[in-house]
Amino acid sequence: MTQMTTVATLLASLIAMAPAQTVLAQSTSPSTKPPAPAKSSAKATTKVAAPSGGKAADDAEDKKQIFILPLEGTVGIQLRAKDMHTIKDMANAAGPGQIVIIKINSNGGLVLETPEIQAALMGIRDGGHRLVAWIEKAISGGAFTAMYAPEIYFMKTGSMGSITRIAGQGWVEQGAQEWEDAVARTCEMGGRSGYVGRAMVHAEDLLSYDVDPDTGKVTFYDTLEGEHELSNAKENLTFNASNALKCKFSSGTADTLDDLLAAMGVPEGQYEVSEAGNKVFEKWKRTCEQCEKEVPELFRQYQLGGTGTGDGMVVLGKRIDAIKKLLEWWKKAPEMLRYEMQVPEPEQLEQQLEQLKYQQQQARKQRDGAGN
Repeated sequence: MTQMTTVATLLASLIAMAPAQTVLAQSTSPSTKPPAPAKSSAKATTKVAAPSGGKAADDAEDKKQIFILPLEGTVGIQLRAKDMHTIKDMANAAGPGQIVIIKINSNGGLVLETPEIQAALMGIRDGGHRLVAWIEKAISGGAFTAMYAPEIYFMKTGSMGSITRIAGQGWVEQGAQEWEDAVARTCEMGGRSGYVGRAMVHAEDLLSYDVDPDTGKVTFYDTLEGEHELSNAKENLTFNASNALKCKFSSGTADTLDDLLAAMGVPEGQYEVSEAGNKVFEKWKRTCEQCEKEVPELFRQYQLGGTGTGDGMVVLGKRIDAIKKLLEWWKKAPEMLRYEMQVPEPEQLEQQLEQLKYQQQQARKQRDGAGN
């Protein structure tokens, strides 16, 4: 089976995984979100301040949590579904009604990660939590990730879209329809018109919209018949903060957490900002940085370690030690080793390790025999 066939099969299964949704044919309402009380101007860096006289809100155990998970780097490597699952579990442990904000800065990555991302983010929603995407940059797989959130907010210089299929140069027909359908369905799962997702995938899928002057309702078209054009048939659709807000694809614009919480209408005194998401992100970031530093050194140790001594036993010992440490890294950061560092799979390393141990054993026997 070719790699492209595998990807197409994966995307077809992804469509089948999605729960039944009301298909948004030619129009969509603004992103759905829980009813919000009057917007608050309260600062929120660690806690959202309680209103005067709010005794119940003063008790930390009564406050719900706001989990903010930065998602940066390549989807499937630095940006992992595993971290989203971790935050999902934390939110579920705190009980229904938490807020989860995924802060995205990514140029895309591996389509193979998509099913797990879907499972994690839809799991957050199914747990009764409010899922929000906050966009610094969400291109390709980063945009695909953001689409699962019913609410999307942009930073002022934020961008989102251009969900390309990397398979050589240009638009590839094999598996193209499955890919486009998967993106359209994901867009609908977030409460938006599938036409938007299709225009992000394929430049020739046009997009325009009208705004009802009385109700404010936005109607999208897969043509340029709408008053406002978003597509030019030359480039895949990529939103900026301005046009995303005008067509109500986004729910607002905010550069700081304080502004974001105010735009979201987070009630005063009912939530506190958790540091858990940042800790999850920083821990994995440090692991990736350490991996990038140590793994190349282990390769050098494998190739050259001990050669300067002229002692074959020393060389074998260095190589065995290097492989053992590489196997430890496979347990700590498999995504980095498989996709970023192109390290041989654990099974191959295990085979090499056994061969080196055998050589070491034979060398010892020869040395001991020579000593007699």
